[in-house]
Amino acid sequence: MKKVILFFFVALQTICSQIKIGGNVKDTDKMPLFGASVYIDGTTIGTTTDENGDFTLMVPTTINSVIVISYFGFNTQYVDITTVKNDLDIVLTEEVKSLKEVVVQQSPFSRKQMLQFFREQFLGTNTAGTNCTIENEEEIYFDYDSKNFVFRAYSDKPLIIINDYLSYKVTYQLVEFKCTFYKISIKVSDMLSSLYAGTSFFTEIENGKKFLKRRETSYKGSSLHFFRNLVINKWGKDDFLLFEGRFTTNPDDHFTISKDQNNTYYKIEIAKQNKNFSKKGLVAEFSILYNKKEQSKISFFTNTFYIDKFGLFSNYNSIYFSGDITKRKIGDLLPSDYGL
Repeated sequence: MKKVILFFFVALQTICSQIKIGGNVKDTDKMPLFGASVYIDGTTIGTTTDENGDFTLMVPTTINSVIVISYFGFNTQYVDITTVKNDLDIVLTEEVKSLKEVVVQQSPFSRKQMLQFFREQFLGTNTAGTNCTIENEEEIYFDYDSKNFVFRAYSDKPLIIINDYLSYKVTYQLVEFKCTFYKISIKVSDMLSSLYAGTSFFTEIENGKKFLKRRETSYKGSSLHFFRNLVINKWGKDDFLLFEGRFTTNPDDHFTISKDQNNTYYKIEIAKQNKNFSKKGLVAEFSILYNKKEQSKISFFTNTFYIDKFGLFSNYNSIYFSGDITKRKIGDLLPSDYGL
């Protein structure tokens, strides 16, 4: 069964308050870095440092994400927003250029073939995906492990993606891209699993009616949509239906949703299914049907995860999707503050 780990952040409700996070970015010689990028991963919320290296961000309260601080030629830093108590004093260290430790071997595929496969699996093959352009594709390099049938892609610099369909410019730092096959191949039909992960920052290009409509189309039936509905317990034939086996099932029998004492996080508890799963650690597995036509599957390898008021959820590497929902790739990706 093909499985795709989707590295997506989701949002739930209108933000009613914000906090200000300020700070300074400098190098190891204590010289301020002018023009360093500072942004909240997966959102449109970001800024750059001034000539003194100072920055200010207005951040939604109780958001469970990371602040990404990057500057060309320096190692990127990540700061958990929930740990921030005072102004940030960021010192970036100079990046040491070195070759990645990969096995040097003759690839059975040309760069052209591997680049095309990467585009399809990363951006998507639907209308949104095929209307995306990676401006700096020359920064991407590939490795194919012929012994273990594993294809990997890397980029030392953030990928600059122009999404003409949704009218966003996306700066995407690729952390991992890995596809595993059952034989030497880069055909989708031979693929066993696919994983991509990274940090992203969205800049809106245009917001005309046609782009707003397209964004809503990309949102409907997405994992973003699914998790928002899960928390507010919204199900139905025109939204999502949950199936256990071949039959619809009541989500209340499987998901217990509660809030912590500070009314900050939603706790999602999943009842373990009484089945002998062949997959180790699998707690529960459901089919989901969106709008009577899009069929997907979701597998939980955890019995508990958390969602904050902004909608960011924990245990993303323990929740697997497959089916129609995984056809929405970077081309359909929306910022986590979409609709707020």
